[in-house]
Amino acid sequence: MTLTAPPAPPVPRALPLTQAQLGLWAEEREQPGGTLNHVAETLDLCGPLDPVRLRAALSDTLREVPALHVRFRDDGQRVRQLLGPVTPRAPQEHDLSGHPDPDARAQAITGALLDAPLDLPGGELYRHALLRLGPDHLRWVFVTHHIALDGYGMHLLLERLAAGYRQEACAPFDPLDAAILEDGAYQASPDRARDRAALNAVYSDLPFEPAPLLTRGLKRGHRAGHDLPPTLVRDLRAGADRLGVGWPDALFALSAAFWHAHTGERATLIAAPVMLRLGSAAARVPCMIMNLLPLRVNVTPNDSLRVLAAQVREARTQAQPHARYRYEHLWADLNGRRLFGPEVNVLPFAAPPDLGPGLRVTARTLASGPVEDLALTFSGWAGTLHLSVDGHPDLYTPAQVGGLCDRLIRGLDLALRDPDAPLPPLLREHA
Repeated sequence: MTLTAPPAPPVPRALPLTQAQLGLWAEEREQPGGTLNHVAETLDLCGPLDPVRLRAALSDTLREVPALHVRFRDDGQRVRQLLGPVTPRAPQEHDLSGHPDPDARAQAITGALLDAPLDLPGGELYRHALLRLGPDHLRWVFVTHHIALDGYGMHLLLERLAAGYRQEACAPFDPLDAAILEDGAYQASPDRARDRAALNAVYSDLPFEPAPLLTRGLKRGHRAGHDLPPTLVRDLRAGADRLGVGWPDALFALSAAFWHAHTGERATLIAAPVMLRLGSAAARVPCMIMNLLPLRVNVTPNDSLRVLAAQVREARTQAQPHARYRYEHLWADLNGRRLFGPEVNVLPFAAPPDLGPGLRVTARTLASGPVEDLALTFSGWAGTLHLSVDGHPDLYTPAQVGGLCDRLIRGLDLALRDPDAPLPPLLREHA
């Protein structure tokens, strides 16, 4: 009888980190076990849901995202991520339907999932849970680390989960390797030097101001959010058309004027998240590649929505070609100066995932990383628009964050009624 040795286990492939990941790994190395860079989403699924089909779709989707299953190896000289066999983690499951207050209990479980550190060196890059709140109400909670997925990566994952539940055939995601290697190639390219010069020039005439994060640090913010009235959403789209700009530009202009009214600063430096996917090897890769792009908008007290929206459009046109130059590198170039005022994210196509007829899906982002001062997120889909405001807890109380959210919505309404009126006064506390 011939004895055959069992096949050797596959050897993990070692890849470098993207530049975005390197910054996050440095934070993890300095403060192991932190939770600031956790990203959390929930899906509330209401209707005739098939739990078996959902579990299968979850397992298949998670298996298809290698970025959630890498292991990091840091020898003190360089960091690598190892791609090896993938075994999706099963969700925790809790039946809360008999609880006196299922939603409160669900929030407590979700908070515990979000606040417990993920073991990055041990390969724990995500955890998730299925919570039954009622006969036809299931909530999926997903917590991961920003080092694995950015916002667009999360979007790809949710789309794939929905298609899997609908039992639709999907092409595989593109290889993670290609996205990582493309990111590395840019760092050695002439484009990087060109982009560096262009973004450094944004700050050339501004006085030096140390980054506030050096003293108060980054923290998870207090959050407030509201859906804008449908009539206001329609007015925004129509008003932007009349001004000859996209409605996202109108919201960036509103945010710049708001920051000027809030702080008195003439040069508003918006941190605009950019996904870096268009025309990229990462276009269909759930991973962490996003960047923050500085949009400089010079604001005076008499500037109108019309004037500022046109300036935003020009600023975005000038800055966008240089979006691959990392903001962490820009910060080092400028000796740790403050790079940004508010972070402003406009998501024009933030539709909840479609799991099929009869199921109502509500998606919520519970955490998207830390905040330096204020972060504004406008999420729009199908004639709706939601505004979320996150405020640094050392600077704002929860009530103050809620007040800022109300002030932005009220100011937008007033600005659209008269787009040639001075905009900053409409956004002051007692306007």
